[in-house]
Amino acid sequence: MLPEVKIAPACWREIQAELDRVFPCEGLVVPLVTLTPRSPDHDPWATLRLEEIGEVMIARAVKVPDALQINSHARVSVRPRTDALVNAEVETLLTRYPRLRACAYLHSHPFAIGSTWPSRGLRGDYEGHMIPLLEHDQRAGLETCFSFIACRDRHGTGWRLRCFALDPQRRIVDLGFATPVEDPVEVYQRHLVPGFEARPLLTRVLERWRAELRRRGFEPRTDELFDGWQRTVVDLDGRHACAVLLPITFPLAPARCFLVDRRRGTTVPLLAQALSSLTPYAAVELIAAAQERCHVAA
Repeated sequence: MLPEVKIAPACWREIQAELDRVFPCEGLVVPLVTLTPRSPDHDPWATLRLEEIGEVMIARAVKVPDALQINSHARVSVRPRTDALVNAEVETLLTRYPRLRACAYLHSHPFAIGSTWPSRGLRGDYEGHMIPLLEHDQRAGLETCFSFIACRDRHGTGWRLRCFALDPQRRIVDLGFATPVEDPVEVYQRHLVPGFEARPLLTRVLERWRAELRRRGFEPRTDELFDGWQRTVVDLDGRHACAVLLPITFPLAPARCFLVDRRRGTTVPLLAQALSSLTPYAAVELIAAAQERCHVAA
């Protein structure tokens, strides 16, 4: 089963305005999407495959400055040093909204009426954009990439957004047309959730929790996973580590805690009762449970 592609109404209006600005030449924007796993029990630190994604939401788009675009009727490119400028804006949004992912391209085929398909050739959509993006995404644990190509509607007066992905064998997968969502509020409530560090009360709770770990001689390391999950890893010894995974909706949804055995390549759930809060006492309890499990497994 393939994911459904949706687009936020405000984002779609911004994209169409930019494509209209350069029409009849090709235009482009940088889309940022959220990827919702099909199963609510999906392991957030596992590799994410195309068939495991239930929904792709195009939630935001970053515009390339007009003067930095080189537009023609059959091609669009950017001037030198554009990437650094656009990437800085993208990173700001990714930090603010951790569910967002930069795993897609979006441009227009203004010459196409009703439908379109990725172009081939060294500088085409497939070889020039999709393959390099797939290789980049695979290094980040995503076994696909996306390409969104706007074409004219069948009347030639408006735009439709045709959506494609690549499978691990580098074959093009047709995802159909993107559908604008009916409730824009839902986009902000579910897809554009602020990150942990943007929520002062939660930030203070997490910092006290990490401070207790450091006081006991541990050095927690934190990174971001798919769907807004935050992972903190605490090394216990040369073989074992404790991993705490926080969902983007924490503390409404509880943390997940695991003992990681690097030698065996296994993870074991910790604590019979899932953590609904992370307090200094929770840090003490977590490390004690992890160390006890290490002794049992030894």
